[in-house]
Amino acid sequence: MARTAIVFGASGALGRAVAASLARDGARVGLTYCRGEAVARELCATLDGAVARRLDLTVTADIPRVIDELAAELGSVDAFVHCAALFSTTGGPVFDPLAAVDEAGFDRLLAVNVRSAFFAVQHLAGVMKGGNVVLVASIDSVKSVPAPVPYAAAGGALVAMARALAKDLGPRNLRVNVVASGVLDGGLSTALPARLRAEYLKHCGLRRVGKREEVADLIAWLALQNTYVTGQTVVADGCL
Repeated sequence: MARTAIVFGASGALGRAVAASLARDGARVGLTYCRGEAVARELCATLDGAVARRLDLTVTADIPRVIDELAAELGSVDAFVHCAALFSTTGGPVFDPLAAVDEAGFDRLLAVNVRSAFFAVQHLAGVMKGGNVVLVASIDSVKSVPAPVPYAAAGGALVAMARALAKDLGPRNLRVNVVASGVLDGGLSTALPARLRAEYLKHCGLRRVGKREEVADLIAWLALQNTYVTGQTVVADGCL
């Protein structure tokens, strides 16, 4: 039987690459999207056996329903990747100054980036019969780099959550890890100001930004091949 994976946020730049990498590795993929219906339709047309559902990650009550619908279509769930994130509290691709953050925007960002991940894994713990959970964060969750404070705080929460979940779910043969990526060639990284991008390239050991496919392949390996690594944050930043 083919392996199966659910990807939250599959219509985003990195999410698309993750879905494609999982499919290349032989997995059937269940996708969620919020506003990227056209991307989701394209993925379902090009990835063998892929299915999609719309999901607003701020509506916590919808998360178990959508997971169950995707699991029913896939037949099982062997892996879960949470690849959905907001970079800005305003919803746009901007680098929020501290003074611009308001309560509503902060709460929405945490709902998408953190709360949805927790309640998805909580439900999946009763659905998955072993397997892997991969939460996607960024280097600002583990290194001192310039970043919008709410976005960095959300990444730090994912790192701590993964460690605690790994202990809790280990006896069920469920492994939980985080991939923290550096600046990439698309997606949320495009919101980084030019000055900070230049600093990144100056200090990055490889002197270049990462390719989405490089990080996606790492995520796919952790999702489908990993059998012993758990509770870890794997940094993919070219040696910043």
